[in-house]
Amino acid sequence: MIVVSPPQKKFLNSINYFRGIAIIIIVAAHSYGIANWNVYQDPTLFEKFFYALNLNGSVFFMFISGFLYNHIFYPRFNYKKFMIKKAKYVLIPYLVCSILPILYAVFIDIEGGFLLDSLKDKPTLAILWFLATGRAVYAYWYIPMIILIFAISPLINAIIKSKYLIYITLGLIPISMLVHRPIHNTNPVHSLVYFLPIYLLGIYSSINQKKIYAFLKSNQVKITILFLAIALGLIQVLIFNVHGNFSKGFWSITVPDVNLLQKILLCFLLMSVLDKYEDTDITAMKKTAETSFAIYFIHPFLLKPITKLVRSLELGIQGNILTLIVATFLVVIVSIAIAHLLKLVFKGNSRYIIGW
Repeated sequence: MIVVSPPQKKFLNSINYFRGIAIIIIVAAHSYGIANWNVYQDPTLFEKFFYALNLNGSVFFMFISGFLYNHIFYPRFNYKKFMIKKAKYVLIPYLVCSILPILYAVFIDIEGGFLLDSLKDKPTLAILWFLATGRAVYAYWYIPMIILIFAISPLINAIIKSKYLIYITLGLIPISMLVHRPIHNTNPVHSLVYFLPIYLLGIYSSINQKKIYAFLKSNQVKITILFLAIALGLIQVLIFNVHGNFSKGFWSITVPDVNLLQKILLCFLLMSVLDKYEDTDITAMKKTAETSFAIYFIHPFLLKPITKLVRSLELGIQGNILTLIVATFLVVIVSIAIAHLLKLVFKGNSRYIIGW
């Protein structure tokens, strides 16, 4: 019996560029300290709006993950192989990069504010808590949550095969808007509830990309999406008085997370804009996208030392968009350089350290 494998899917430059832009946005959200831009001390309306626009970039990463899951993995899905691959190149780098910060937080910096009071005299439970939440390293909360997403892939596949993917997705988005992101991102199950519809929306967009690109082709549609995104940002900061991420306990009731809707709109806007560059070779963006996971793992370790270095120079520069851009690209470039150095030293084994 001859088994015919599904045909290889075309490599999508536009989605790859989207991945590069997403990691830059995420790094920017973490670089305000380096930029010396305090957006919480008497912020202007513009600063509130820009900060809200900049944060929650993980929505872009999740959308892309869903898109690529359908594009790459779903047609030839094997749960065991899929999970082994994710364990090797996502979970193991997470453990490698987390272990020293966790040990430091548990045994040395006990009063540093990261560890729960109830766990300060229970080192084993504290280590497990840090691993389960990603709390020891800034931004690592994403890994426990995405591992849960990967683990429920059979359920996601069943949703894809059903006729109800878009209805389930649209039904879950209001729930995400109600539950918000968890406080300090320390509850991976809460994060899963929040981000799951974005993952499903990415899958739906991959399945129906031709129709979506055709709909988004009109400049009028793009402008409408842009104005709606701006309006949602203004609603967030002027009416709800939230500049940043919406976060709360799972069951508490408060205002809806309009930032999530804004980011969904921007996912489609970026999709449509970047589609124009599908056949264009943008080397810098390709390199950033290629190393995006390594940038994710490396950049948190650069934030504090670079911030200290910049402040020691006493430049006396007030933070603004320009300093944030400089700070962001400094962190990205140094992260890429370190990634290449690690790849040079460890060769293919660097994937077990930084995921690349």
